[in-house]
Amino acid sequence: MVKNIVRAQVSGRELATTMKGSRLMSTTRILWTLLVTGTLGLAATGAQAQSIAQPGQSQERQDSTSDEHSKEGQPWGIVGSWFGTTATGIRQLITFHADGTVLRSVPGEASIDPARPPHTAAHGVWRYLGNGRFGVTIWDLFYDVNTAQPLRYNRLRLEVTLGDDRDSASARAIVDIVDLQGVVVGSRTGSANFVRILFEPLE
Repeated sequence: MVKNIVRAQVSGRELATTMKGSRLMSTTRILWTLLVTGTLGLAATGAQAQSIAQPGQSQERQDSTSDEHSKEGQPWGIVGSWFGTTATGIRQLITFHADGTVLRSVPGEASIDPARPPHTAAHGVWRYLGNGRFGVTIWDLFYDVNTAQPLRYNRLRLEVTLGDDRDSASARAIVDIVDLQGVVVGSRTGSANFVRILFEPLE
């Protein structure tokens, strides 16, 4: 009788120990499964992110799959810095970035003439329109030279067409004068020509 009770107790301990060991192994397997799954998920996410946007590339660049967009230099031929001259003789510098943004500077940004208030450099965006044409929208802000209070905006919209050499371009332009409430209070049209700024080595 005593032997049977002892035997039953020992068997119970072994069973409990076996069950604890099984639970431990099961938990370990679950943790390893979660760890491996998480690692694979992170790797897949990283690969997807890399395929979505490489450094210096916009989503539009990744998505441009048409034959026209695959031509050498077509969608990104405008990227770089350019000298510009308007039909009225105003000279300017303009840079088109690979991410689709634009920065433009013209004489007159600094001024002490109340009739010609100073303004910021112009900031904006560009988009490829097809057939070597690019749409551009840029804004600058005019302000009082004494108080720095904003006065109005200028919005410049361009349609730029690259030349066959890809180092020259022409543009049609519309300039809107926009008040601080966003109302267009005046407009004028114009045109400009651009020449690419080329790399020039020391030697």
